[in-house]
Amino acid sequence: MPLPNAQNIGAGITVNAANDTFTVSTAGRYYITYQINLTAALLVSSRLLINGAANVASTIVPILSLSSFNNDIIVTLTAGSTITLQLFGLLGAATLINNSAGAALTIIRLS
Repeated sequence: MPLPNAQNIGAGITVNAANDTFTVSTAGRYYITYQINLTAALLVSSRLLINGAANVASTIVPILSLSSFNNDIIVTLTAGSTITLQLFGLLGAATLINNSAGAALTIIRLS
């Protein structure tokens, strides 16, 4: 999921040109939180992908339609680890709210 390009990225974290994959340059423990706000409630799930693999602790699989998702985790990452935010399980399209916080991702190195 591409994130807004008005980002405040600190030292040690880079983002690719598509604004959908973040890479940490330093190994350590990280606090990662995300928020997703859709224009309509949908029966869709959300999660973080760490190095391309689903992070179970970050996964939200609702039983009813939602328009907002948020979760946070603390995870140990190696240098060069990648983080991607993903919506999955929807047959169709999800639209982020416009001119507001449609999606946000926060990555903070703890140690």
